[in-house]
Amino acid sequence: MLKEKGKCKKCDKKRCANVSLCFTHYREAEREKKLMKKEKSKLRKESSKKFQESERKKLHKEAWRLMSEIVRRDGVNLDGYGECYTCGAVIHWTSANAGHFKHDRLDFDFRNLKRQCVACNLHHSGRLDVYAEKLIEENGLEWFKKLSTDANAYNKYTVDKLKEIIKDLQNRRLLLLDTI
Repeated sequence: MLKEKGKCKKCDKKRCANVSLCFTHYREAEREKKLMKKEKSKLRKESSKKFQESERKKLHKEAWRLMSEIVRRDGVNLDGYGECYTCGAVIHWTSANAGHFKHDRLDFDFRNLKRQCVACNLHHSGRLDVYAEKLIEENGLEWFKKLSTDANAYNKYTVDKLKEIIKDLQNRRLLLLDTI
């Protein structure tokens, strides 16, 4: 059945000038166009390298915040105090650092991270000589070589991998807090 000339093609109301829709349906169609345009723009932005890199950096920062807290809290007494891995100083977990053996690599590998005091980690560059000795003493030379090999095979963390790491770290943090 054909609609009368001058009527909206979706309803029987009078149509707007030069448009086949009434004002209500025209406004609705324009809103949908605007939303589609925004969605396309958002998808284009999210697929850009710049956005991906900024998203990766944000996720890395969040994952590191969780990882650092877990490493610093792990093994502390009920008052929150634990020993520095390299010098043995007793420090509160809030004033401790999460020290790396291999810097900028294996950031989310518990084998590579230990609680350290600020003096050892920052002022003495992590005291890597003592750090290495203790790792070998505790785990053996083969284990230590495997850690070094894994660090050399490091690749940048992807956005998806970081999201997975964050989820795992949030669960670990909850378990750690339950045991304290």
